[in-house]
Amino acid sequence: MGFRATNFTVSVLLLMAATLFMMVIRMRKPVENSWPFLYWVGVAVATLSSQDLPLDFRIVLGGVIAGLMLRFEFLSRSLINVVMAVEMVVWIYILYASWITITTY
Repeated sequence: MGFRATNFTVSVLLLMAATLFMMVIRMRKPVENSWPFLYWVGVAVATLSSQDLPLDFRIVLGGVIAGLMLRFEFLSRSLINVVMAVEMVVWIYILYASWITITTY
């Protein structure tokens, strides 16, 4: 159990860094920010294209849908908080699965 620096593990580590960055962006910037949308497109592409990345696409798709729902301006503040919580849970899942992947790869 340790970290071996291969192309795959460094890429997963970069995914983890991007996930942490998006969590900070989502908390500090307005909800209508475009960076999380670009992040979700990248994570969906990485999940579909990599056989070694153990992310469940259904959970990632839930995060994509939550991120897209936050773009609507007619949502109430309480519904925005619920959707942001769903997005945070998916981000925690991505961090956990990525951490397990790089320590056991």
